[in-house]
Amino acid sequence: MARVPMDQRRQDFIEATVRVIGERGTRGATTRRIAEAAQAPLATLHYVFHTKEQLFFAVFEHASDQLLERISASKGGSGLGKTAASLLGTTMSWYMENDDYARAQFDLYMWALRQEDVHPGLATRAYGLFIDRFADVLRKHLADDDDPELVEPLARIVTSHLDGLCLQWHGYRDRARLDADVALAGEAIELLVESRRGRSRA
Repeated sequence: MARVPMDQRRQDFIEATVRVIGERGTRGATTRRIAEAAQAPLATLHYVFHTKEQLFFAVFEHASDQLLERISASKGGSGLGKTAASLLGTTMSWYMENDDYARAQFDLYMWALRQEDVHPGLATRAYGLFIDRFADVLRKHLADDDDPELVEPLARIVTSHLDGLCLQWHGYRDRARLDADVALAGEAIELLVESRRGRSRA
């Protein structure tokens, strides 16, 4: 039997975790079930990820890496407003194409929040992965007359909008409504940035 490279094993375990959480939630996502779903020995799972916390956090990291790759490949816009609106639309499209990850993330966030007594800061670190990466993208696209103090608040606003829009999609499954709301949220963000630009000129 051919030996599976460690990077591939890691990816297999991450994808299996997403599937098992989708079927059983985080409570039912035991390492044994995840190893079975990945068609790998349980010992190998424990070798690659020493704890369940590491495995679950790796799901967040993988999703944020995939998003960053998609965002980097898109043309985006110039200036904070257009870039933030593009982040919103591009990320929402990725979530639509990766529905299992979107569902698993919500479950994992709730799990991370429940772990605060045992693993303080885990939820903050997981959520911060996306905010930090969005902020990095926004900083790269600052226009000369943009307000740089808006970068981090905008990254948080985009992330919050995405969470709400994902929940709405899973509740209603109305694509036309979702697309309209994504466009409206993007327009609102652009207007916010424009209003701050005008204020800084004054």
